[in-house]
Amino acid sequence: MNSETLSAENLFSGWRVNSSQPIAPQAYEYLRQCIVDNRLPPGASISEAVLAAQMNISRTPLRAALQQLAGEGLIVTRPQVGSVVASQDTDRLEEAVFMRSALEEAVVRRLAEKGLDNRDVEKSFAIQKLAADADDYATFFREDEQFHARLAELAGVPNTWRLVHSVKGHVDRQRYLMMAGIPYRSMRAYNDHLEIVRRILAGDGDGAAQAMRMHVHSVLELVPENGALLQKQA
Repeated sequence: MNSETLSAENLFSGWRVNSSQPIAPQAYEYLRQCIVDNRLPPGASISEAVLAAQMNISRTPLRAALQQLAGEGLIVTRPQVGSVVASQDTDRLEEAVFMRSALEEAVVRRLAEKGLDNRDVEKSFAIQKLAADADDYATFFREDEQFHARLAELAGVPNTWRLVHSVKGHVDRQRYLMMAGIPYRSMRAYNDHLEIVRRILAGDGDGAAQAMRMHVHSVLELVPENGALLQKQA
């Protein structure tokens, strides 16, 4: 890892290993979030040996985590350079939006048919509202993830969200940059969530699916026709 551009102290200040749980999934989730929120920016070098030492874990679970990230296109191997954090990729972003939209539209259609108790999402909405009002995009981003996972769980298809999560790394990078770069962007997402749930509660599967589709596709709004992706300013 390039010590000139990355501070291990800052990068791993929030890293804690739960010794009672498998280490590889923990390392994957933590490193994935570091890529999503730009603590590991595009082009950052990835050294297995250095990372293992800095994270104080063995190379076997770390290698598994890095392989999973590479499979999702978040890490790439370049000849004579080695492994680096991937650049933002318009094609992967659009593909992931397509896949996520199809899966989550199916989730809300199922929920509209099955029925939803508004109390099941009240706590999430309270957290989202506080974060959106404060323009606290980091907190909102975390709760946004929990909200969508909860919808899949309530629909009785929790593995749907796990599949969505596995393909949307490039979507999350763009979403995070938008929330960080556009004041109160999280408030729009919060209002989208309210509309989605309103349609579900009304038993309007088509309307819920349309609201979800617009919500998921909104990440593409700042991708110009030339394909350039929104980048975080230094």
